[in-house]
Formats: sequence, C-alpha cells, structure tokens
Amino acid sequence: MNPTPAVSELKVPRILVVDDMPDNLFLMNGLFEDRYEVIQAPSGRDALKVVMSDNPPDMVLLDIMMPDMDGYEVLRRIRQHSPTANIPVIFLTALGTVQDRNLGIDLGAVDYLTKPVDPELVVQRVEAHVRATAHARRIESLGEKLSRHLTPDAWQKLFHGAELEAIRFEQKVQTVLYADTAQLARWSDRERDRFTAEVEWLAVRHCGMVDRYIDGAAAVFFDEPAACVRMAMDLQRSANEMQLRMGIHTGLCDIGTFRSDFQACCTLIGPEAGLAAKVAATAATGSIAVSPETYALVKDEIDADVGGCLLMEEFHDSDLAQVCLTPTPSKGATMSTFAGLGMA
Repeated sequence: MNPTPAVSELKVPRILVVDDMPDNLFLMNGLFEDRYEVIQAPSGRDALKVVMSDNPPDMVLLDIMMPDMDGYEVLRRIRQHSPTANIPVIFLTALGTVQDRNLGIDLGAVDYLTKPVDPELVVQRVEAHVRATAHARRIESLGEKLSRHLTPDAWQKLFHGAELEAIRFEQKVQTVLYADTAQLARWSDRERDRFTAEVEWLAVRHCGMVDRYIDGAAAVFFDEPAACVRMAMDLQRSANEMQLRMGIHTGLCDIGTFRSDFQACCTLIGPEAGLAAKVAATAATGSIAVSPETYALVKDEIDADVGGCLLMEEFHDSDLAQVCLTPTPSKGATMSTFAGLGMA
C-alpha cells in the first residue's frame, strides 16, 4: 500500500504563459506566481506540447508574433482539438490594430490585451476569466448530474430560467459517506422511504448534509470525519438487513447549492462522491471501508474505541481503503461511544 496521502488543498489554476521574449515571461511570472501555478513556454510548439499533455493548463496567455509558429496558429490548433477546445486563451501581444484584435476574437480568444501591458489590468482580466471559466465548468458538471435526477421541466427551469443566477458553489474539504447495496433495485417503496427517513434523521443527529442527487442508496457529507464514521456505524446497524456496503473518503469537494421546487438543495460535483463509491465497493456486505485519507484523520479515535465492532480489518493491498469496520448488528446492547448512539 502506498503511503497515506494528505487531503488535497484548494486547487490552484494552472496558467500557461507563451512568449518568445524571456523578459515578458519573467514579468508574467512575477504577476501571477502568488495566485496561480505558472507554466512557461518560449514558443508556439512548446506551448502545444503543454496544452496537449495529460495535464493541460486552465488558461493560456498567448503572444502572437513568435518565430516558429504564430499565436493565431497555436489558437487554431487548440480549438481544433476536442479535449482542449474550451481552454480560455487570452492574447497578449504588441499587435494593436482593430483587424488583429478581430481576428483573434474570431478565432476564439476570450480576450485581447496589447503590449506594453498595464499589470493591474492584466491581473484583473485574467482573474475575471479564471472565475468565469471555473463557474461555467461547475454549472456544466452540475447540469449533467442533475439531468439524471430532476424532471425535464425542473431541469429546464433551473438551468434556463431565473434560478440559474441563484446557483452557488463552495469548495471545501469534506468527508463523504457513500452507501450502496446490490438489493437496491428490489427495494419496495416502503423500504426506500424507511431507509431515506433513517438517513435523514442520522444526518441531522451527526451534523451531516444529505446529497439527494446520487445514484446509490445514500450519500452524506460532513465537515468532521469522526462524525461521518459515527453515522456510518449507526446506519449500518439500523439498516443491517438491507445488506449495505459503505465507503468513507475525505477530499476537496465542490458543493453546488441551488433551489428546486422552492426548496434549497445541495449536491457534490466533481470526483469525491465517486471516490467514496469506489471505496464502498471494496467493503464486504454489512461493513464500512475507510479510505487512507480519512483513516489518517480518525485513526486514534477508531483504534481507541472499537468496542462496537465485530471486526476491524486492515487492508495491505489496496490504495482505496485502509480499514474495514463491521459494526455489531444486534440491538439492545450498550454500544461504543465512538461507534453508536449508546443504548440502541
């Protein structure tokens, strides 16, 4: 097993600066190194290597007059390649005619700034485009996710009506509980309602937020990792006959907040819920798999108090899960302080 990774910090946008003049690269690096991860390319061909790589930039600041390949051609190739077609490109050039500007915008540049640059203006424009691009990508991800869970009318109203302006996003570290079962398709309406009510009640008790827009049985996210583990233990006990498999993972989450049917709702976008689902897939029926990221945060509490577990198994051959907890299913006995509600 690999060493336990640290929980991700806030994601820093990557800005590619393309210019054949070292002084200009130095200036742009000085303007943005405290805000973004700055990558430099001294030519158009070098820029395309970065853009077409497995780790493309979030934005490109592109000079036009370069000896090997001009900026117009670089932008054409970026726009013609599907995986990179939506990367925002800002021209930063000495060419200042209306015709030059119109050509750059027609090719797909999001902005056109001329040299000599006004450093304050460049920073303002770049930051505005970074924010707008990040928001647009989150809206796209949210729309794709909710298309599977909202009615067409509700989806249309949210993303093509006045409610679109009310959508907000927040990025923060959360611990995600994901529950699933092979029996889900065979649950009766009564079983679904009983399970949903149990999840809602336990989430309130443990200060978690239920994500109602997921494809499994349940997903709940928490500020406190230990609270997430406590709820998982309680839910596994109370719904033991439903043969749940649960996964817990901690990471940097994008949380989308919106209104649907006049109610405030929230859901996770991005990979963290999916990672929790993959962790859950490593658990045995009736058990809770805990990722290395989460276990590093709650290890001392779990190790000191596992009296409510039938089994605590540690994995040595998985990068997804580090331990698997199997809570005591019986009711009427005194439970562990960490693992349950006390007298169940």
